[in-house]
Amino acid sequence: MKKIIFCFLISLTISGCGSSKPNVGQSGDSPSWFLMPPTSSSYLYGVGMGKKQNPSLSKKTATARARAELSQAVSVKVTTMMKDFMQESGIGENAQALEFTESVTKQVSNNVLNGSVIKKAYSAKDGTIYIMVELSLESVKNETLNAARKEEALFNEFKAKQGFDELEKTLNDM
Repeated sequence: MKKIIFCFLISLTISGCGSSKPNVGQSGDSPSWFLMPPTSSSYLYGVGMGKKQNPSLSKKTATARARAELSQAVSVKVTTMMKDFMQESGIGENAQALEFTESVTKQVSNNVLNGSVIKKAYSAKDGTIYIMVELSLESVKNETLNAARKEEALFNEFKAKQGFDELEKTLNDM
Protein backbone atom coordinates (compact mmCIF):
# COMPACT_ATOMS: atom_id res chain seq x y z
CA MET A 1 0.00 0.00 0.00
CA LYS A 2 2.90 2.35 0.82
CA LYS A 3 4.39 1.69 -2.63
CA ILE A 4 1.12 2.57 -4.36
CA ILE A 5 0.79 5.84 -2.41
CA PHE A 6 4.46 6.65 -3.07
CA CYS A 7 4.03 5.99 -6.83
CA PHE A 8 0.86 8.09 -6.85
CA LEU A 9 2.66 11.02 -5.18
CA ILE A 10 5.61 10.76 -7.59
CA SER A 11 3.29 10.73 -10.63
CA LEU A 12 1.37 13.70 -9.22
CA THR A 13 4.63 15.62 -8.73
CA ILE A 14 5.85 14.82 -12.24
CA SER A 15 2.55 15.79 -13.85
CA GLY A 16 2.58 19.06 -11.89
CA CYS A 17 5.96 19.94 -13.36
CA GLY A 18 4.65 19.75 -16.93
CA SER A 19 4.30 22.98 -18.85
CA SER A 20 1.40 24.22 -20.84
CA LYS A 21 1.32 26.33 -23.97
CA PRO A 22 2.01 30.01 -23.08
CA ASN A 23 -0.87 32.38 -23.80
CA VAL A 24 -0.86 36.03 -24.77
CA GLY A 25 -3.77 36.98 -22.50
CA GLN A 26 -4.53 35.55 -19.10
CA SER A 27 -7.32 33.39 -20.49
CA GLY A 28 -5.53 32.44 -23.73
CA ASP A 29 -8.34 34.20 -25.55
CA SER A 30 -6.51 36.30 -28.14
CA PRO A 31 -7.13 36.87 -31.84
CA SER A 32 -4.97 35.02 -34.36
CA TRP A 33 -3.89 38.30 -35.99
CA PHE A 34 -2.29 39.60 -32.76
CA LEU A 35 0.87 37.47 -32.97
CA MET A 36 0.93 37.33 -36.79
CA PRO A 37 -0.46 40.58 -38.23
CA PRO A 38 -1.25 40.50 -41.95
CA THR A 39 1.26 41.72 -44.51
CA SER A 40 0.48 43.72 -47.60
CA SER A 41 2.27 45.63 -50.31
CA SER A 42 -0.17 48.53 -49.86
CA TYR A 43 -0.58 48.76 -46.07
CA LEU A 44 1.37 48.60 -42.83
CA TYR A 45 -0.20 47.02 -39.75
CA GLY A 46 0.45 47.51 -36.06
CA VAL A 47 -1.12 45.65 -33.16
CA GLY A 48 -1.50 46.50 -29.50
CA MET A 49 -3.25 45.28 -26.40
CA GLY A 50 -4.51 46.89 -23.24
CA LYS A 51 -6.11 45.58 -20.08
CA LYS A 52 -7.42 48.18 -17.69
CA GLN A 53 -10.43 48.39 -15.39
CA ASN A 54 -12.06 50.92 -17.73
CA PRO A 55 -12.78 49.41 -21.21
CA SER A 56 -12.46 52.81 -22.88
CA LEU A 57 -8.97 53.25 -21.41
CA SER A 58 -8.10 49.69 -22.49
CA LYS A 59 -9.06 50.54 -26.07
CA LYS A 60 -7.08 53.80 -26.03
CA THR A 61 -4.04 52.03 -24.60
CA ALA A 62 -4.24 49.22 -27.17
CA THR A 63 -4.67 51.73 -30.01
CA ALA A 64 -1.72 53.83 -28.82
CA ARG A 65 0.48 50.73 -28.63
CA ALA A 66 -0.60 49.64 -32.10
CA ARG A 67 0.23 53.09 -33.50
CA ALA A 68 3.60 53.03 -31.72
CA GLU A 69 4.32 49.73 -33.48
CA LEU A 70 3.30 51.32 -36.79
CA SER A 71 5.54 54.32 -36.16
CA GLN A 72 8.48 52.02 -35.52
CA ALA A 73 7.74 50.21 -38.78
CA VAL A 74 7.96 53.55 -40.63
CA SER A 75 11.22 54.62 -38.99
CA VAL A 76 12.98 54.09 -35.72
CA LYS A 77 16.19 55.43 -34.26
CA VAL A 78 17.93 52.73 -32.27
CA THR A 79 20.61 53.61 -29.76
CA THR A 80 22.49 50.84 -28.07
CA MET A 81 25.19 50.82 -25.44
CA MET A 82 27.17 47.96 -23.99
CA LYS A 83 29.43 48.17 -20.95
CA ASP A 84 31.84 45.36 -20.25
CA PHE A 85 33.85 45.51 -17.03
CA MET A 86 36.46 43.01 -15.86
CA GLN A 87 38.73 43.30 -12.84
CA GLU A 88 41.15 40.94 -11.19
CA SER A 89 43.03 41.49 -7.98
CA GLY A 90 45.37 39.36 -5.98
CA ILE A 91 48.25 37.08 -6.92
CA GLY A 92 48.29 33.42 -7.92
CA GLU A 93 45.68 31.18 -6.36
CA ASN A 94 44.47 34.03 -4.15
CA ALA A 95 43.44 36.11 -7.18
CA GLN A 96 39.80 37.09 -7.42
CA ALA A 97 38.05 38.16 -10.59
CA LEU A 98 35.03 40.35 -11.03
CA GLU A 99 33.15 40.66 -14.29
CA PHE A 100 30.13 42.80 -15.16
CA THR A 101 28.35 43.25 -18.48
CA GLU A 102 25.46 45.61 -19.13
CA SER A 103 23.54 46.12 -22.35
CA VAL A 104 21.01 48.90 -22.90
CA THR A 105 18.94 49.54 -26.01
CA LYS A 106 16.66 52.51 -26.61
CA GLN A 107 14.26 52.87 -29.54
CA VAL A 108 12.74 56.22 -30.44
CA SER A 109 10.21 56.83 -33.18
CA ASN A 110 8.68 60.18 -34.12
CA ASN A 111 6.28 60.17 -37.07
CA VAL A 112 3.01 61.65 -38.21
CA LEU A 113 0.59 58.80 -38.95
CA ASN A 114 -2.14 60.65 -40.86
CA GLY A 115 -4.66 58.15 -42.14
CA SER A 116 -4.03 55.41 -39.59
CA VAL A 117 -7.30 53.68 -38.77
CA ILE A 118 -8.44 50.87 -36.51
CA LYS A 119 -8.89 47.88 -38.81
CA LYS A 120 -9.84 45.21 -36.25
CA ALA A 121 -10.71 45.10 -32.57
CA TYR A 122 -11.22 42.16 -30.25
CA SER A 123 -12.38 42.00 -26.66
CA ALA A 124 -11.13 38.93 -24.77
CA LYS A 125 -13.07 37.22 -22.00
CA ASP A 126 -10.61 38.51 -19.39
CA GLY A 127 -11.22 42.15 -20.44
CA THR A 128 -8.10 42.55 -22.59
CA ILE A 129 -8.70 44.66 -25.70
CA TYR A 130 -6.71 43.86 -28.86
CA ILE A 131 -6.47 46.45 -31.65
CA MET A 132 -5.06 46.25 -35.18
CA VAL A 133 -4.29 49.59 -36.85
CA GLU A 134 -3.82 49.96 -40.59
CA LEU A 135 -1.82 52.65 -42.40
CA SER A 136 -1.75 53.09 -46.15
CA LEU A 137 1.75 53.16 -47.64
CA GLU A 138 0.40 55.86 -49.97
CA SER A 139 -0.20 58.02 -46.86
CA VAL A 140 3.36 57.38 -45.68
CA LYS A 141 4.69 58.38 -49.10
CA ASN A 142 2.56 61.56 -49.17
CA GLU A 143 3.64 62.57 -45.64
CA THR A 144 7.29 62.03 -46.60
CA LEU A 145 6.89 64.19 -49.72
CA ASN A 146 5.10 66.92 -47.73
CA ALA A 147 7.86 66.93 -45.12
CA ALA A 148 10.50 67.21 -47.88
CA ARG A 149 8.59 70.12 -49.47
CA LYS A 150 8.40 71.92 -46.12
CA GLU A 151 12.12 71.47 -45.60
CA GLU A 152 12.81 72.76 -49.10
CA ALA A 153 10.58 75.80 -48.52
CA LEU A 154 12.33 76.55 -45.22
CA PHE A 155 15.74 76.22 -46.89
CA ASN A 156 14.70 78.53 -49.74
CA GLU A 157 13.42 81.08 -47.22
CA PHE A 158 16.72 80.87 -45.35
CA LYS A 159 18.74 81.36 -48.55
CA ALA A 160 16.56 84.35 -49.57
CA LYS A 161 17.04 85.95 -46.14
CA GLN A 162 20.79 85.40 -46.44
CA GLY A 163 20.74 87.13 -49.85
CA PHE A 164 18.79 90.11 -48.53
CA ASP A 165 21.07 90.38 -45.49
CA GLU A 166 24.12 90.36 -47.77
CA LEU A 167 22.57 93.02 -50.03
CA GLU A 168 21.72 95.20 -47.02
CA LYS A 169 25.28 94.85 -45.68
CA THR A 170 26.75 95.82 -49.07
CA LEU A 171 24.51 98.87 -49.30
CA ASN A 172 25.43 99.93 -45.74
CA ASP A 173 29.15 99.60 -46.56
CA MET A 174 28.84 102.02 -49.51
